Amino acid sequence: MTHIDADEPPEVLHVFDFPQIHSKPSAQALLNTLTLLTSAPPSWECSDSEDIHENHVALRRRRASRSVTPAMAQVNPEGLTRYLTTIVSSDLRWIQDDAVREEIWEQASLRISERSGRSAMPAISRSFHIPTRSAPIDITIHEPALTADNLGLKTWAASYLLAKRLHIIQLPQPSTSLAVEMLELGAGTGLVGIAAAAIFHATVILTDLAEIAPNLWRNIEANRKIVKQNNGTTSCAILDWSDPLSCRMHREGTEPSTESLSVQQSSRPHQVPVILAADSLYSAEHPRLLVQTIEAWLAPQHTARVIVEFPLREAYMPELADFRERMIGIGLHILSEGEETGYDDWGWGAGDIRQHGEVRCWWSNSSFVLQSPGKVSYEDRPVPELKSPYDILVKPRWTGICGSDVHYWVEGRIGSFVVESPMVLGHESAGEVASVGSSVKSLKVGDRVAMEPGVPCRRCVRCKEGKYNLCAEMAFAATPPFDGTLARYYSLPEDFCYKLPEHMSLEEGALIEPTSVAVHICKQGAVRPGDSVVVFGAGPVGLLCCAVAKAFGATKVVTVDIDDKRVQFALKYAATAAFRSTSESPEENAKRLVQECELGLGADVIIDASGAEVCIQTAIHALRVGGTYVQGGMGKPEITWPIIAMCTKELNVKGSFRYGSGDYQTAVDMVATGRVSVKELVTEKVKFEDAENAFKKVKAGKGIKILIEGPSE
Repeated sequence: MTHIDADEPPEVLHVFDFPQIHSKPSAQALLNTLTLLTSAPPSWECSDSEDIHENHVALRRRRASRSVTPAMAQVNPEGLTRYLTTIVSSDLRWIQDDAVREEIWEQASLRISERSGRSAMPAISRSFHIPTRSAPIDITIHEPALTADNLGLKTWAASYLLAKRLHIIQLPQPSTSLAVEMLELGAGTGLVGIAAAAIFHATVILTDLAEIAPNLWRNIEANRKIVKQNNGTTSCAILDWSDPLSCRMHREGTEPSTESLSVQQSSRPHQVPVILAADSLYSAEHPRLLVQTIEAWLAPQHTARVIVEFPLREAYMPELADFRERMIGIGLHILSEGEETGYDDWGWGAGDIRQHGEVRCWWSNSSFVLQSPGKVSYEDRPVPELKSPYDILVKPRWTGICGSDVHYWVEGRIGSFVVESPMVLGHESAGEVASVGSSVKSLKVGDRVAMEPGVPCRRCVRCKEGKYNLCAEMAFAATPPFDGTLARYYSLPEDFCYKLPEHMSLEEGALIEPTSVAVHICKQGAVRPGDSVVVFGAGPVGLLCCAVAKAFGATKVVTVDIDDKRVQFALKYAATAAFRSTSESPEENAKRLVQECELGLGADVIIDASGAEVCIQTAIHALRVGGTYVQGGMGKPEITWPIIAMCTKELNVKGSFRYGSGDYQTAVDMVATGRVSVKELVTEKVKFEDAENAFKKVKAGKGIKILIEGPSE
């Protein structure tokens, strides 16, 4: 046996390296070789770059390799089918044990069928890991060998993808306390219907043709315990789409056979509000048959839903278009739709590239995307998956437009942050919890939350000293390369979602983000009761700095701006005094500011929320000795700085970047208790489809805070 070092490339073996029939190899040598050649299905839980999970097949192959090939060897597939055929066709007369000969022939036949594609595979049973709105569940599915063209005896990618996504689909709540009723058409192995029963705590009837139904019932029985634990129920019936009014229900307590399924009642149960179907278009007749069955079974109510998922096979695109037209023709309309990439398993093996097909389904993650400076579009993006058991999937309901969003839209960059690929905009959001990870304790589906849009690494020095806003690995929404929150779904860790009290609206929740910025700025300025505070700039952040400073106890809060309307608003909102700067020098403006606003020897704290050079210079001259200056607004990269005034006054000069530990919760508490009010800042609310026009208004300086509603259902 050849030795191979771990640093050497793996040796590639050919069929001639295996025991040849003409040499009359031992039975054990043949069995070891056939075990080595086992072609296991890639796991649907793995990406293309991930290793296949540890399973019994991989273990058997590794054990076999110890006695047949070098441990790191790879097998060239060329000639393998002919090699296997030679074994099957041999009488193996030198092997005396009849049972062993049968085993060799069976294993060789299995290896041939594995290389013929998954449709030729023998019966198998396996477990599918399906996320729910709480803890994931494992559903065990038996897949018999195919008979005739009954493809429903195998589980296909469309069913798997739909089952995985069911937990994020929001259905109208039933008007009674009874469980929602569902019907699955073309259930196949039953993965979707069984998952739906557990996820929605629903009563689900899984239907298919008579030849498919026995195995369907077998899978229902195998998973009845997990479904019951999740307050769901499942049953099985024969339903032929060519005769949609006839349904033969399976009688519980009987063996799952074609006969037991075909002799039961022939009357149709009452119509249901939810119908499921996956992977169901294979011929020109299917759209008509499927739609007539949907029409017969779907309850005639405005809350009724049809959830379907079909492969995007080029040959069947006319059928997909026909289905769409027929669905509209019976009075239904599309609430949402999208595309995603899925994988059918049973390719050549774990090391080979898997063929994939895109799957269309009636759902979407509609997103407002910046393509390049000045160019935006609406796209259906993949729904984010929960990467951690502590993650939460949120449906953003309201999103405010920030100056940084507009800057990216206009310039395509802010400093070193450059938009190099399409990016979803938005980061000032609040929404509803759509799904939670298995370890989430503080939130549940349906809770309303303010969304802190920046997630740090949690490991670096800055994070550990409590300044996670300075984390170099910060993943911040709508900051390249990270997508933002102007989408139907967005995922965040549990501790970055802040539950809103019942009396707080989601519109107020969206304004928690800029309020947190103001909280952080005022903390940087160490604003205390009795302080005099001057805020340059009466935009949203400047106005909120006035409100937060006042809530922190400042007795004099001065707003400074050149726009008279904004100044007047600031006085009504939170400021106690106002100052309008002129074209005179910063020193003269500062002198007049101190005199007119009665600041004595100068202000205790001055905050710049404008970024304007002249404002910054004026602020330094207007501070008292030992006062504090905080830079909150972004301006030019470099400016002329009054360094002598700063030094001789021994000023405390601080920057402020986003928000840090405790700021978001402080902002929520301030708004919840009424110490800071944000409702007055909302000057307009627009639909998701009008997002681009809203950006144009903000760029033009119209309004104070414009909110964009999340995508419609």
